[in-house]
Amino acid sequence: MTKIPLCYAHIMSQLVFCQRNYYNKFLVILCVYNQEIKDMSKFSNYLKNLIESSGESIAFISRKSNIERTSIHKALTDERVLPYASVQALAQHFKLPLDERQEFFRLYDIQLQGEEAYENRQSVCDFLNSLSTIDFKMPAPPKVSTFPDSDQFIRGEYAIHSLIRSILIYESSHNPNAQFQLFLPPRLNLTMELMELWLNNRTFSVNELLYFQASYHARPSVASHEDIKRLGAVIPLCLASRGNYKPYAFTFTSQALMIYPLNHYIITPQCLILIADDLSVAQVIKNEQLIFYYRDYFLSLLQSCELWVQCSSNILDVLQEYITGTGPDYLHILMSQPCPSRYITPDLIKKYMKTPDLPYDTMFQLVERHFSVLRDIQNNYLTIFTEQGLADFVKSGVLQDLPPTYVPPLESSDIKLILTKLYNELENGTITCLIVRPTILHIPDYLSIYINSQTGLHMYTTNSFVFGAYACDIHISDPSLCKAFSDFFLGLPGSPMVYPKEETLLLLRQYILQLP
Repeated sequence: MTKIPLCYAHIMSQLVFCQRNYYNKFLVILCVYNQEIKDMSKFSNYLKNLIESSGESIAFISRKSNIERTSIHKALTDERVLPYASVQALAQHFKLPLDERQEFFRLYDIQLQGEEAYENRQSVCDFLNSLSTIDFKMPAPPKVSTFPDSDQFIRGEYAIHSLIRSILIYESSHNPNAQFQLFLPPRLNLTMELMELWLNNRTFSVNELLYFQASYHARPSVASHEDIKRLGAVIPLCLASRGNYKPYAFTFTSQALMIYPLNHYIITPQCLILIADDLSVAQVIKNEQLIFYYRDYFLSLLQSCELWVQCSSNILDVLQEYITGTGPDYLHILMSQPCPSRYITPDLIKKYMKTPDLPYDTMFQLVERHFSVLRDIQNNYLTIFTEQGLADFVKSGVLQDLPPTYVPPLESSDIKLILTKLYNELENGTITCLIVRPTILHIPDYLSIYINSQTGLHMYTTNSFVFGAYACDIHISDPSLCKAFSDFFLGLPGSPMVYPKEETLLLLRQYILQLP
């Protein structure tokens, strides 16, 4: 074996040491670079890739899209957030196809709001869009003349769903004022089945335990997307039933549900339906003692559960709730037409208000109290509406959130006066009123939605609802849901979901000029 001279061995060891040292330095630099890439927003990386793929210089892109070159440079390093108009110009410049355009704007919204805030706001947007598609006019359910055999096992999701529908139809037609108790698997949605009965004047009530995993509420101040999605299934039932549907929040651990294979159930006047969590099998039981035991157990659970959503339909109660739910120093409201309440004076109330079946003085005092609170709000009055709602108001003069029985359509001169005041206050910054972009956000025309961080989330039916305005009001005090909706409302001005102030002013002016 050849012996390496000591000096040579020393030189080689130094070289290896240097190589390792440089290698380590290289790793540090690489890690720093990767961290910088990681720290850059997804929007910045997406924009960087678009520019590199185009092969165009930033100077050329700046010139063609009419965006300052420094703004693009700073956007690439997250030193500046581009305005929405610039993002639109870039999407147009790169001629992005629909799917890439949607992703480009999605990443921009995440950069603008933060990922968690974006996800929550998107959930609320999906909630509103979903409510906007619901049709509250449904054909009558088929007749069911016989009750299913008891103690039989039903297998398969479709067969189980069909069986439950038949039992609900039979029970609600043969037992006036029937009561149902529900604890359903998450995959089983009976919204349409219950709605078709209530909307066809069946008189029955439902109490439901809404199952929430304990992990959902590990952060009680943050609403999960599942909570908001579940609320979207609850609201139509509250409205269709006009307060005869009561959902209770019920927190459980997933392990507790594995004790018995048929761990979910429906209790009707005549039977007990046991249902597997995966909807693979269900069983109908008509044993009176077992039905009594389950009903008694269910009612005992309600004592320790919180009513998630509260409803009422008495007109005086609704008026009182309007007052209670409105903060003394701000109003945030979402409805199809602009909220004109701060411009309703005592003289206008006297001119239009009718009370065919209620004491005039009592109602006048309630109405005036409500409007006087709104007239006093300064610089924190936010009304979000649709162009269609504005057009309908100009054409019909109907105040959507007031029953025509009590308030007939306004005269054109009064509509013009109200909208002119709205326009002037928007222009000078006293209030904020904005029109939603119909391609992104829809407002259910049958609801007016108030958000108040102190009193909660409040929903009232309007004249577009199948049973009319004041038919039902809904109140939610869950702090995490209230925060999610409040963040959504406060994030609307300046977001892509609404037109900017200048466009809103332009549209308002156009409709005001249509009035004589």
